[in-house]
Amino acid sequence: MEENKDKNVVNHFEAGSNCQVFNAPISGCVFAMPGSTVTQNAPQQVRDLPEEQESKAQEQPAELAMPRAQELWAVAQEEGWVDEHLQPLLSRPMAALLADRMAEVLGIKAKWKVFEAMWHRKNMRNDYNTALDQQQYDEYRKKFLRLIN
Repeated sequence: MEENKDKNVVNHFEAGSNCQVFNAPISGCVFAMPGSTVTQNAPQQVRDLPEEQESKAQEQPAELAMPRAQELWAVAQEEGWVDEHLQPLLSRPMAALLADRMAEVLGIKAKWKVFEAMWHRKNMRNDYNTALDQQQYDEYRKKFLRLIN
């Protein structure tokens, strides 16, 4: 039996003559061989975003922090389009439609640059084109037009 106090893992091995025991540190992997028991503590609370991204998520570009933008964010949160960190809860094409509509209402010229930075995404213009090409997104586009004006 081996006890590793640093990692809170207790291993019990029963090795026969035809068995090899591998006991090296492995991260992100849990396995047990016949006759062994691996005990691990429950992981600490899992965060939705890494700490560095969470702090970035709260930093809004100036164009998206003005009072009119805050009203639009409130609508987007009420509708379930963005979370409390103003990160999209929509598919990529739908999020691009939302960004386009918000940029139009707020008069943001470099809309893709602004929203890509805030939402940690790339190629939102392509997502927007996908949404325009697919009829299934027409309903959402009309809803965005109606609620965000």
